[in-house]
Amino acid sequence: MNTRPRSGLASVGTDNSELSSSTAGAADGGARSTGASQYAELYEAAISDLLDESITDYWVETRTGRTHVLTAGDPTAPPVVVFQGGNVTNPVTLAWVQGLADEYYLIAPDTPGQPGWSDTNEPDEYGPWVVDVLGGLGIDRAAMVGISHGGGILLEAAVHAPDRITGAVLVAPAGFGTPLSPALARIVVLSLAYRAVPRRGLLTRALAPMFSDSIETVDDIVIETVGQALRTGDLQAAFPGPDDLRALAGFDAPTLAVLGERDPFFPASRIRPKAQQTLPSLVECLTLAGERHFLSATGQGRVTDHIRTFLAELYGSEE
Repeated sequence: MNTRPRSGLASVGTDNSELSSSTAGAADGGARSTGASQYAELYEAAISDLLDESITDYWVETRTGRTHVLTAGDPTAPPVVVFQGGNVTNPVTLAWVQGLADEYYLIAPDTPGQPGWSDTNEPDEYGPWVVDVLGGLGIDRAAMVGISHGGGILLEAAVHAPDRITGAVLVAPAGFGTPLSPALARIVVLSLAYRAVPRRGLLTRALAPMFSDSIETVDDIVIETVGQALRTGDLQAAFPGPDDLRALAGFDAPTLAVLGERDPFFPASRIRPKAQQTLPSLVECLTLAGERHFLSATGQGRVTDHIRTFLAELYGSEE
């Protein structure tokens, strides 16, 4: 088990909205009381079990409400914003790319409406929220990584504020549509069955097709978090992303896409053509053979290596 201490909790206000003095900087998460999370224990356990890096908490005021942010790495290093996947807490997907913290400043906001500490209201558009998060942290431009649901958020930001994105990495991304398949239909049916009859056996049967690694080897924190989301959350039929993919024609930041060959949500065979057609500055579209939606430990390592190479070229070209 990894038990890295948190280096503190700070509050950050935007230009037009300050945090109240009664909650600012509360070390015990007092500021969290306004966004009280039913995922509290699972969130903390994910930090303890899955993250090797020392992290810091921040709060940022946005037009959507208060947003909780995790950071890792040297604040003076080049910034990389990481958007979490859906139905899991922020540290679950941050763990996929945490190895980048040795060279980059990782900034991972809890997505509003997703499991975590941020405001529970999902915004109508994520692009303005992304801009507010950057502004609240005093960041002009940054490279961004969107994982699953977070990929759709990144694409919305690419339409709304392309000048704020230095480069984009899309990992098993939402935003390009979700083709119906027998595998996806099976997941949906079993998920609904688990929601009605919350038994562990139903849960593991529902989740198994999503994971590249054997479901028996997946960390219990991940399984329990998704199970909590299936039992208590809104089962979304849609994912974030641009209303019209043609709106991405003006997004000229270098982009890397990484897809899972056997991903039941966003299979490489269906997503690759759309990414190639709609992302004018796509520098590479990598398909991970055999990988499903939740990447294996090996797949996560490969993704981190590819992102590291991409970021080195990206930031090197700016020097």
